[in-house]
Amino acid sequence: MTQTKSRTYGLASNPSEWAAHRRAVVFSVRRMFPGVDAERAATEGLGELCRQIVAHGAVDRPAVVWCEAAVAAAARLRSGAGSPA
Repeated sequence: MTQTKSRTYGLASNPSEWAAHRRAVVFSVRRMFPGVDAERAATEGLGELCRQIVAHGAVDRPAVVWCEAAVAAAARLRSGAGSPA
């Protein structure tokens, strides 16, 4: 399945592009939540993005959804709530 660039907003099937977005997500989390495991938050955010895609189909701005979900995960990690079960 191919997607147009306008539909994916930069998240294409090329793994190197996803890796670049992951670095940006991790950087954003580190900047907003110093001391929180930004890699774990990015992973949890990606999981949330995947859950949304499975439940609702394609999302309009997956990179934004991923970053917002990672920031939310970092907030949970900071508060000690951890990840949702």
